Amino acid sequence: MDEQELLRRLREAFKMESGERLASLSTRLMELEKCADAEQCQEILEVMYREAHSLKGAARAVNLNDIETISQSMEGVLGAMKRGEISPSPALFNTIHEVVSFIENFLAREQQSATKEEVAAVLQQIEALHTAAPPAAAPPKPPPVPAPPAEKIDVKPVMATDAGKNDAAPATAAPPPPKSAPKPQPAGVNPQLTSTVRISTARLDKLLLKAEEMIAVKLSVSQEVQELKKLCHIFDRWQRKWAVKESRFRRLRKANSLEEGRVEARGAEMQKFLDWNRDFMQSMHKDIRVLTKTAERNQRFLDRKINYFLEDMKHVIMLPCATLFAPFPRMVRELGRSQGKEIDLDLKGDDIEIDRRILEELKDPLVHLLRNCIDHGVEKPEDRRRLGKPERGRIFLHIERIEGGKVEITLGDDGKGIDPDMVRNSAVKRGLISAEDAAKLTEKEAQGLIFHSGMSTAQAVSKLSGRGLGMAIFLERVEKLGGQLDFASIPDKGSSFSVTLPLSLATFRGTLVQVAGQLFLAPSSHLIAVLQVNTDVIRTVENKATITYDGDPLSLVGLADILQMKNPAIRREMDKVQVMVLGTSQRRIGFEVDEVLAEQEVLFKELGKQLKRVKNIAGATILGTGQVVPILNVHDLLKSAVGSAGDRGLSARVKKEERMKKSILVVEDSITSRTLLKSILEAAGYEVKTAVDGVDGYTKLKMNPIDLVLSDVEMPRMSGFELTEKIRADAELADTPLILCTSLASKEDRERGVQVGANAYIVKSNFDQSNLLGVIEKLI
Repeated sequence: MDEQELLRRLREAFKMESGERLASLSTRLMELEKCADAEQCQEILEVMYREAHSLKGAARAVNLNDIETISQSMEGVLGAMKRGEISPSPALFNTIHEVVSFIENFLAREQQSATKEEVAAVLQQIEALHTAAPPAAAPPKPPPVPAPPAEKIDVKPVMATDAGKNDAAPATAAPPPPKSAPKPQPAGVNPQLTSTVRISTARLDKLLLKAEEMIAVKLSVSQEVQELKKLCHIFDRWQRKWAVKESRFRRLRKANSLEEGRVEARGAEMQKFLDWNRDFMQSMHKDIRVLTKTAERNQRFLDRKINYFLEDMKHVIMLPCATLFAPFPRMVRELGRSQGKEIDLDLKGDDIEIDRRILEELKDPLVHLLRNCIDHGVEKPEDRRRLGKPERGRIFLHIERIEGGKVEITLGDDGKGIDPDMVRNSAVKRGLISAEDAAKLTEKEAQGLIFHSGMSTAQAVSKLSGRGLGMAIFLERVEKLGGQLDFASIPDKGSSFSVTLPLSLATFRGTLVQVAGQLFLAPSSHLIAVLQVNTDVIRTVENKATITYDGDPLSLVGLADILQMKNPAIRREMDKVQVMVLGTSQRRIGFEVDEVLAEQEVLFKELGKQLKRVKNIAGATILGTGQVVPILNVHDLLKSAVGSAGDRGLSARVKKEERMKKSILVVEDSITSRTLLKSILEAAGYEVKTAVDGVDGYTKLKMNPIDLVLSDVEMPRMSGFELTEKIRADAELADTPLILCTSLASKEDRERGVQVGANAYIVKSNFDQSNLLGVIEKLI
């Protein structure tokens, strides 16, 4: 290995190590800001001092001189604070936070370098702390603002271990221990843990996949045991019938012998064969019973071993929630201060371990929700004083284990809450719902409209929020993980969002159902009930089948109809039908099936790149028989059922049926604009296809029936103007309505748009969602 490759690998390792150390520095700095006990403050400073020292040494080892110099300066400041030469102050805390952020950004750069001016500016900031007024002349640190007991902060330290780096082990007391004493461990570190090993997540994922594939082996063995049991039952039936026939045969043979005085040679041969056949079958029956018992014993052993193996693998990929929580306190502090708000973040449950894949999927949605709490939820100090609230706002993020191997994550604030009237008005303005339907919504149903794509109550788009996509993405991510979402909000009191998720994604339980002769698997996590329904209790309400479940009306649809199967087996002529009630936190619907067979654990398989998105189907599995069975996508099914049977959830009164018949082609080269327009139009109920430029758009327009084209102007290969001219010159497409949506705002560009044949010209700088939807409605 050459020196360059070695240095590259060392720097990759340093990047991982420094990430942990910087996270620890940031967490301890947040603790130090709120610390009022002198002894505890000394312990925190000692930890921070050692982290800075270790960061300096590690940077020196990989030739990152700038990081080494900055770390050394920071170490000097922390050392001076330990000795009482520098007093804590808001300016000092802000400076150290900025230094940590600088190092993080430095390491995130591809070249891992900074200009001399940038480094000099950081060093100057740190040196300025040394020249501050001495402690005696400095004003005393104000005591922390008292808060009600329920708002007490309970921040647990982030666990971080890295054996072999002795400098990384911070002391827990001051002054430092003598050289002969062992170094104390940082808070949260298990003293019995003597070593750690770093391994890439890609390798862990491969290992987990191989472990999960053992489920297929378990199912196959189980199926073989069942087949052996069936053979035993067949032999049992044969033996019972043979016992009856044999006694009759013996009586008949005895009677013939008395009458004729002899047994014919042919009859003797038949008797001999029958005796041999009986002995042979009985011997085979015995062997099969022994084989079945052995197979059952082996199956139990294999099940136990595979279950233990999978359980161990689950623990390997599970991480404490502290890995997810670590950046949040600093983020809340910085974003809150940028808006002139003082906010405390109350964290609980950071020691609970969750599947790493779930944590990764949840990180961005939780960050968005935290941003919403800061931007929309917590009020400014003057507003909170007027409402009789503490000046410091409170955001809480709690995680706790609940029954059934699940975890509940609750995030909320004590801010202004969700105003249902404001949400109603915004939804009407954006074309998501009519004013008449909005008036019929309950308070919680109105608040629930925030989960619609394109929905926002913000007056303007800010850096934190206001685009109307975050809450919809949050709900989509929770549903993808097989979770349930609920919320509660009281105006001027606050809001909370609760997410229930499995602790691990390693196993999947499903209920096997038969529909029109085809097997499907429904996720058990979304199966509410299985019912036997008398056909005479099925009522028709507004031309939609309805039954009563749990005292409430429940829409009923045929699963075969929703899946568009050729021969749906809707058995209305029978006295009873089987109904599978599926649901989420938003809605629930009854699906009629031919038969509900059994629940079982299976291995979930993606459909692959070729079938990345199949409506109503989430994936597939292989049964023990070798049969491939599709796994139903419950969220797709519920959406598909809305058009055929109605929906009593939050979107029950949002009338989309007429719009769903219309299709729109969005031609836009910017993936961001394309995604935003697609989300807005789909939320309004349109079927949307997309194209990346004019050539792609014209090709798709020729191949698909399109009701309207919405196109950008400045695109590679073929501009929007050229596309419009080409469409108007095509006899088959000439009448297709076309809207140009572009950043070109000059009078000449507008006139050219009209000249080439555009029906409408919308400038992006003046873009208004309701205006766009209004224009589309007029055209189609």
